[in-house]
Amino acid sequence: MSNDKRPNDFSERLRRIEELNKQPRTTIPSEVRKDLTYDNSGAPDDNRLRNAIIWAVICTGMGTGGYFALQAVPPEMSASLAGISAVFSSGSAGQSTDTSGAFASDSLPSPGTRGANLQSPAIASTLPEPLALADLVTDASLPGDTTEIGRIIPFDRNDQCNLRRPGDGEQIVNVRMENGALPVPVRAFSDAAMIDQLARNIAGVTQEGRPYDWGAQVRGEMTGVDVFLTDTSAPIYLVLQNLGKGVVWNVQTAPGVTLAHVAIVSSGSSGLVRPPEAVTFEALLVSDFVPEHAFGADDTLRACMIRPWRDPQPDWVAVQQADGNASYSNQLQSITTGYAAYNAWYTGTLGVDAGTNLVAAETAAHVHVGPMPAAPFTYRGISGQDVYLMRTDHMITGDPVTLQATIDALHGALLNEAIGGDVTLLDPAPVARVTP
Repeated sequence: MSNDKRPNDFSERLRRIEELNKQPRTTIPSEVRKDLTYDNSGAPDDNRLRNAIIWAVICTGMGTGGYFALQAVPPEMSASLAGISAVFSSGSAGQSTDTSGAFASDSLPSPGTRGANLQSPAIASTLPEPLALADLVTDASLPGDTTEIGRIIPFDRNDQCNLRRPGDGEQIVNVRMENGALPVPVRAFSDAAMIDQLARNIAGVTQEGRPYDWGAQVRGEMTGVDVFLTDTSAPIYLVLQNLGKGVVWNVQTAPGVTLAHVAIVSSGSSGLVRPPEAVTFEALLVSDFVPEHAFGADDTLRACMIRPWRDPQPDWVAVQQADGNASYSNQLQSITTGYAAYNAWYTGTLGVDAGTNLVAAETAAHVHVGPMPAAPFTYRGISGQDVYLMRTDHMITGDPVTLQATIDALHGALLNEAIGGDVTLLDPAPVARVTP
């Protein structure tokens, strides 16, 4: 996601994308509302001028952007959405604990490259005994693709690489993972991400001679995670960290728990289901301060190393199979040095080690921190709840049909701005030159 608080140099971004597309890629398996208050023959490229014009038009057309905070597509947009969407429809098929801690016996975690993958009703917990959702809460109503939330409320993420220092008596609690495991009816993405994808799509046609890839869209998918807090011994300063897509965190407290502050460090545009009114929160987006991941580039000590790496653990498949496996071995070396760099920033910023009161997993639907409550408390679902999201250009909610129609419309409008809506203009048929 782009940093929406600063101007974006789209021409420089597109130049960088073009350079990256020429290089082999390495794949690894796997804000701040402080007051509460994102020809293959090798012949010379004869399309460079045309591509430059297309990209210039894209940059001009997307130079300014707003954001969508939609509960449904308004009636006045229906006709235009249907018209633009039809273009796409015609061409598409449509103390420190890492790992899970404990899990329900009827929902065993599957091993992951970087820890357990816990689907509901399993719970990643600091407790040693297995936990299921019913052990902590009653009347659980989990979110789904058709859940209707309240408003999407944007908030500005930090433009400084810092977080509020914990106050006297506040206890740091850490949650760290790759992605959540609950579906949420929310999408969030930036104009810059759309331009990146469109540039790749256009390059596929003009540089590689492939049909236009209608399915290659930025959709801004997000996942959800429930965080259950049951520790009543001190006010909690909660740090929520993830390395994957954006996460909608639903923080729920047992009776007697005091939640003082929430800090988010995320690789994707993330947010919170509305917390209690007295709770302040803030957020850092990794890409605002750290470049796109590359081995040996973002795992070194620096002033603002905020990619929330996790310290490798014995249950990771990557750890167990690293001996003799160069891919896993290289990953672990990068992750280990990356975690040390992240921990240095974290410790300097918050005054405690990043492993303090930590619960972590590769993927989880529910996370629990604290002792077993005296009795289960009532689950708070996201239905009808407002969701605070890091501000970005496009933030949408709705049922799957509404979401896809809106995403199609946004991509269609951008494509239309660039090439007039007719993909054949990207690669016109040769014109015979007649010599008089």
